[in-house]
Amino acid sequence: MMQLDAKYKRIYLIILSISFLLFLSSCKPSETEVTDPTETIIPTEVTPMNLISQINLVTEHPKAYEKIEFELTDTETFKSLETNPFDYRDVHIQGVFTSPSGEVYAIPAFWYQDYEIVLNTSWTAPPNGISGRASTNPDEPQGLEMVNYIGDPHYRLRYLPEEAGLHTLHLEVKKEGVIVQILQTSVTIDEGTKDYKGVIKVEETHKRNFVFEDGSTFMPVGQNNAWYTSSTRQTEDYRVWFELMHDNFANFTRIWMGTWSFALHWGNAHDDFTSRLNQAARLDKVFDLAAEYDIYFMLALLNHGQFSAIVNPQWASNPWNEANGGPLSYPSQFFSHLGAKETYKQQLLYILGRYGYSTQVMAWELFNEVDWTDNFNSAIVYMWHSEMSQFIKENDPYNRMVTTSYKGHTGGAYQSPWIDFANPHSYDYTSKNIMVHLPPVLNNLFTQYNKPILQSEIGINWRNGTDTTAADPTGISLKQAQWAGIMGGGAGAAMNWWWDSWVHPNNLYYRFIGVGKYAQQMDMVGDYYDRLPALPGVHVSNSQTGLLGYRIDNRVYGYAFDNNWRHNYTTINQKNVTYRIPITTGAYSLSIYNTDSGEIIETRTISTFNDFLEFDLTFTEDIAFIIVEDNQ
Repeated sequence: MMQLDAKYKRIYLIILSISFLLFLSSCKPSETEVTDPTETIIPTEVTPMNLISQINLVTEHPKAYEKIEFELTDTETFKSLETNPFDYRDVHIQGVFTSPSGEVYAIPAFWYQDYEIVLNTSWTAPPNGISGRASTNPDEPQGLEMVNYIGDPHYRLRYLPEEAGLHTLHLEVKKEGVIVQILQTSVTIDEGTKDYKGVIKVEETHKRNFVFEDGSTFMPVGQNNAWYTSSTRQTEDYRVWFELMHDNFANFTRIWMGTWSFALHWGNAHDDFTSRLNQAARLDKVFDLAAEYDIYFMLALLNHGQFSAIVNPQWASNPWNEANGGPLSYPSQFFSHLGAKETYKQQLLYILGRYGYSTQVMAWELFNEVDWTDNFNSAIVYMWHSEMSQFIKENDPYNRMVTTSYKGHTGGAYQSPWIDFANPHSYDYTSKNIMVHLPPVLNNLFTQYNKPILQSEIGINWRNGTDTTAADPTGISLKQAQWAGIMGGGAGAAMNWWWDSWVHPNNLYYRFIGVGKYAQQMDMVGDYYDRLPALPGVHVSNSQTGLLGYRIDNRVYGYAFDNNWRHNYTTINQKNVTYRIPITTGAYSLSIYNTDSGEIIETRTISTFNDFLEFDLTFTEDIAFIIVEDNQ
């Protein structure tokens, strides 16, 4: 069914593109950046409606690999309609772009209120913490963030051109599912300057890691930054956090559309986002900041408390609740109520239309810890995830990954073919060495699901960042989680949760430096993928130490550590350990890395003996190394 649906949709778009190109050749458009929109005759059995009069390019200098944006001018006829512009079942405006090479991108337009976001730095009242700790650091931007609206609301269209040249636009306007208007135009895209590698995908040979479309490895290193915590500067939080993460070689985060931050339906109605357009604007800003600081992320679309009256309960104030004018009598209906599912798909279309252009989105996360919702039914929730993830893949022209999460390691939806990778959560490391105990979890989960495993929440304390600080003020467990994730069979570094109350107030960003620099050197694409702990013939001379890492073809990435070292046990002695690793006969270069700085501290040339490399390392807590063929 998946292949048939995708096939027919592709055929339709290709036919549409060919028809449009033939139309353009007959019209001979001028050499301007954007041609005037041309009306196309629609079938005689359909009553035409003139709902859009102009397609206006907002972007001043359109370039490849950067967002370009169009404003759609609506007519008096449109204004006279009694319509909910957030419900695509009523009015659905779709832009079908065709690139110079013939690639087709079908993108929903979205209802938009223009704005400017300003920070009033004269505001001196201290902030409150929004579900977290607000920073009052005077060396950081402080003040009151305000969203000021400009002009009248209207439709917009956003597009990420992936090549330069003449791109054509076929704008299709539907009323209640019937095409009532078609406009056509084109735009010239200049060469881009951004180092664009394409969308992030699952590495298909071994299904362990992520790669860009150009085939290069993407190794996520970072933390959760789920929402802004300052009640005053609000999304300026992200400017501060992202800059510090970028400067310390972190490249990844996780953001929630939480009810106290970016949720669209947490306003006056569950299906009308008018009162939440200020929050949609703030999320625009976060996307822009992620691009500015080169931070990739997954966007969690729903949090569990919205549909729970028990765990982090928000059901009483949820607009989906019939007590508040919504369609649902109880929370678990969200997963089975046919009307609710169709209505939520309209929100997904809005999200894809408004934010789907972003080069920084690695994945859409349907739910945070979905099994905390009331009366959780695994089978029904599995079917909901399959339906919603399939819908996203059918409507996201860039075909980004889709995932979800549960409160523990496992979850039924991870079995769905539409879910691309698993997101285990655990705070069970209070007195454990993370490097010893996390890798078996990651590898058991891979065996179970046969897809990448990204530990998207990990910690030594589930209660709060204050207790975490008391237990680990210097961030030893933060460092260990990062290295255990990238070297222990995971798809990326394991991600801490207490970003606002542990990492930021204690300035622990330096813990990302070593692992971030090292991860940039990792090429996880190859014919062969072997984990060092499971590779026959690997020998470590000291049983009190562990070894994580990989042999990828004739490259070795290794991380050695003391088994006893953990955040609450730091009295570790220096040791000299001999390692023996099987590999193809030849000469190799061994680079040894400081795990805090990410710098190479020594380079050696070593050669095989009887198809083994043997070498010694001297270290206290940990050390990392990379082995490549000497001619590389």
